[in-house]
Amino acid sequence: MRKVLKWLGWLISLFLVYIIGFLVLGTITDWAPRGITELSPSAGQVAREQAPIDSTISLLTWNIGYGGIGNKDFFFYNQRGGFWWTKPGTVRMTEDRVRANVTGMEITLKANPADLYLLQEVDTAAYRSHYINQLATARASRPDQAAYFAANFKSKRVPLPIFQPWDHYGYVVGGLVSLSRYQPNASERHQLPGDHPWPTRLFQLDRCALRQVFPTANGKELVVYNVHLSAYDADGTIRRQQMEYLRACILADYAAGNYAVVGGDWNQLPPGFNWFGLNPTVKTTRLPFSISHDFMPPGWQYAYDPGTATVRNSAAPYVENRTLRSVIDFYLLSPNLRLLSVNGIEQQFRYSDHQPVIVNLALQ
Repeated sequence: MRKVLKWLGWLISLFLVYIIGFLVLGTITDWAPRGITELSPSAGQVAREQAPIDSTISLLTWNIGYGGIGNKDFFFYNQRGGFWWTKPGTVRMTEDRVRANVTGMEITLKANPADLYLLQEVDTAAYRSHYINQLATARASRPDQAAYFAANFKSKRVPLPIFQPWDHYGYVVGGLVSLSRYQPNASERHQLPGDHPWPTRLFQLDRCALRQVFPTANGKELVVYNVHLSAYDADGTIRRQQMEYLRACILADYAAGNYAVVGGDWNQLPPGFNWFGLNPTVKTTRLPFSISHDFMPPGWQYAYDPGTATVRNSAAPYVENRTLRSVIDFYLLSPNLRLLSVNGIEQQFRYSDHQPVIVNLALQ
């Protein structure tokens, strides 16, 4: 019995040393960006089109899920108990699966022409995606467009699941990518407010907005924000801080006489969205967070396709007509922009747990 207790004591001590070790490493290497950072073209790629934007503009937004969450895949963290343990070998999908999903991203970008592409969860180098440079793939898919990258996730080692140190999420560098047919006058990374408590914040995304300013033919400027707001924010406090920051920015842009567009993964529903319309067999549930109707002044408009889901439940592989779906990827438009059309691109979540949304706008 003494030997058993002794070995148990050694195991507990070893586990505590392990926990303390990764907390110390995480604290020392924590990437904590602040404020506004000017961005340079990724790999020097600028737009061939040097003329200003004329009277219309098209945008496509898509969270590509770092190439790791196609329709046959799932995100271990969203499973019950995923923080502690998951089925061995499922923290990351196979390299073949990731390559297939990244190829799907390339095919989608080439097959759907747009003036601007707003992409989220794009890895440049990460263990979770077998160090496949998805930023390079995005650039290559639209070589005539300017490419800008804003990191929002840098970690030397994400130690999840806790009880699988041999099979961790690991090293990550990823973020937002904006591709544009027109060359922007300015491109900036805006650090968004709100932090998770220590030690959670050591291994969470440092959420940001990629802000770009484009000249237009009528002398005004078009300001475009690429965003990916907080997801694992139980009471919505962090997300509200991020929303308030964005509201102040875009109202200032509009007050200066410019056009303003915010597009991306909001991790919440647009105002008034009927979630049950996409999930008609669900009778009762706790609905996702939704933006309030009075969040923006009158005249501002949300652009989304209510009939096409943009996100699915990623705790398991996708099953048509069974997996829960929603709309959290959409656009916010200033009053001086006219919505011509908005369409979700139905892919049955083949390449990501999100689906693209393309919008066409007229500059008033």
